[in-house]
Amino acid sequence: MRLCANSISVVYIFMEVKAKTLFNRRKMAHLLNDFSSGPLEIYRKKATFDWKKMKIFLDTEEIIEYQNELYEELKHHPILFSKPSSLDEEKRISSLRIFILNSIKQLSPFSNLNNLPKLVTNLVTLFQLDSATYAKYILASMMFPGALQSLGTTRHTDNLDKATQLEILGAYCLTEIGHGSNAKCIQTTATYDAKTQEFILNTPNFEAAKCWAGLLSQLATHAVVYAQVRTSDGTNHSLHPFLVNIRDPKTMQPYAGVIVGDMGEKIGLNGLDNGFLIFKNYRIPRTCLLNKTGDVSEDGQYVTPHRNPNKRYGASLGVLSAGRVSITSVSASNAAHALSIAIRYAAVRKQFGPEDSEEVSILEYQSHQHRLIPFLSVAYVLKIFGKFLMTTHYGFIIDATFGTGSDGNLLTDLGIELHAVSSASKPVSSWVVRDAVQECREACAGHGYLKAAGIGDIRNDHDANSTYEGENHVLIQQTSNWLLKFWPPILQGQTISSPLKSIDFLTNCLEILKTRCVVDNVDDFITPNNICNMYQWLTCYLLKISYEKCENLMKLEKLDSFWAKNESQVYYCKTLAVAYIQHFMIQRMLTTICEATDPQIKSVLTRLLSLYGIWSLEKHISTFYQGGYASGPLFARLIQDSLLKLCKSLKNDAVALVDVIAPPDFLIKSVLGQSDGMVYKHLEAAMVQAPGALERPKWWKEIVQLKNNTKSKL
Repeated sequence: MRLCANSISVVYIFMEVKAKTLFNRRKMAHLLNDFSSGPLEIYRKKATFDWKKMKIFLDTEEIIEYQNELYEELKHHPILFSKPSSLDEEKRISSLRIFILNSIKQLSPFSNLNNLPKLVTNLVTLFQLDSATYAKYILASMMFPGALQSLGTTRHTDNLDKATQLEILGAYCLTEIGHGSNAKCIQTTATYDAKTQEFILNTPNFEAAKCWAGLLSQLATHAVVYAQVRTSDGTNHSLHPFLVNIRDPKTMQPYAGVIVGDMGEKIGLNGLDNGFLIFKNYRIPRTCLLNKTGDVSEDGQYVTPHRNPNKRYGASLGVLSAGRVSITSVSASNAAHALSIAIRYAAVRKQFGPEDSEEVSILEYQSHQHRLIPFLSVAYVLKIFGKFLMTTHYGFIIDATFGTGSDGNLLTDLGIELHAVSSASKPVSSWVVRDAVQECREACAGHGYLKAAGIGDIRNDHDANSTYEGENHVLIQQTSNWLLKFWPPILQGQTISSPLKSIDFLTNCLEILKTRCVVDNVDDFITPNNICNMYQWLTCYLLKISYEKCENLMKLEKLDSFWAKNESQVYYCKTLAVAYIQHFMIQRMLTTICEATDPQIKSVLTRLLSLYGIWSLEKHISTFYQGGYASGPLFARLIQDSLLKLCKSLKNDAVALVDVIAPPDFLIKSVLGQSDGMVYKHLEAAMVQAPGALERPKWWKEIVQLKNNTKSKL
């Protein structure tokens, strides 16, 4: 009887597990469709993990279902997918698109404040749809209203409400022809006239013309304009933002005293109407001053809640941080897009092979794996880190704006750390994805050069990420400047901590610097623990020598602080900031991996993390020898052997890994990267169906005539 009861119990448990498994499969099938059979099926069957489980783990069921609904909604609007035939048409269509997007309820920036992952999903999806449209929509729906919200007061509420509804469109005008990063030297002036209670805006020369502002050249009727405030007593109160009406909303013509123009054709993002702006004695009401950080009274007295002018200046430019933070996720999206194309193509494309054998996929070749798979690890690291950074930042903004009971000092420290993190994450992510996209283009060889391949558009549009929202080489100095402040407390034995814990390991900095590489085999070398140890030593060492470099330049060569830091960038401060953010990215991915319960998912993510870490550390190899962490040839050989081993171990998972992060076929826009793997079918269709592809040119008679003229002369 007992045996029978036990048998029934085992059968019951087996049936329960089977039913649960079947339910989960049906649920996954509902969320994520299977791919059609085709050339990529060979590699999909070789994968060591279930791509659907991986996607659900990284994105959650709720977000995938939300994204599917968003995809279906986007498909209902054909204009979102129309192809413009000219530059002007491209700008027209992208302008119409922002109103379509504004009509989609899910995309409202304010509808997902209580669900930040949905907000991140919206941004990434829109960027995959069209990067210029994405930029336009974000400027119109988030940046311009956000500037009014954070810089204005109750007297600007009416304009804020209209901006939120897109009843008015506004540009953000800080940069000038002659000054960008050095915003303190902006030349546009706003001189207060107490008699009329107006500010008079002037552009003293062409170098002072506002430039590169999105929406400015064609759409904006308003602009947030930064100018040097001068009161009637002749005092310059430095840079302040103004809400300026620049066009008649009924005719779209600029007002007298305002000159607005287009910057001209660009390398990419040509759907975005970047413009320039010049003022000639243009009068605006006193209340146009966005006065949260400083104001001028009716009789011309300047008042500000900030005693420290640097804090007031920083507060007035704080709106820029949101765009900077988003670039990590945008870069991750670009990497995923380009790698989906290049890796799917590599799996299908066959060239050469052993004698008397079939040709093999180029993904089987070590050199091709070394070209692409490290960048695949980059895409995953940036995806995870970008999501963390954006949700943390938007949570901070909501807390700071609406106040949710957080400790004020903690909030201040978090803001400072987020600024340091984003000032390094933006440059490092945009640089590495620039290289990734170019490698993907070249890895697809001649076919990758076709516009129909899609990688060229990704490359051209991504290029701007290295420049806007802060020029990379300038921006990253803010991170190293922040880090350098911690060296004296380290020497004093103080505890170093921060809200995000990105620098907590610096408490043990002096002990870390005493460590040396004792690992002598690849398996131990590639463990996440060893990689973190190496990065912590690297960051501590670079912090030490960067600080000492600056101090020596000031003491021995009598340089001031400005020039000492400038003479310490290459090999020192810049490298310090890069190492710091790479280590923090690894920390965040390791945290995500620890949350995985599926052993296959945990295994492949760990290999991706290890590959990213080793591949990134290879670029710092000379520093490890210079600082004495490594000696002899073994360390360099372990780096190389580990890199190749990890690439090979991920080769069979590569197609499934891009399946997890790839845009859907209707957004991937590439004949080489469709999920069915039918590369040559799509390539043929694109070639023969292109307008005029099979016809003689319209100008054929000119050629015949020229040939006849040549013949007659002979």
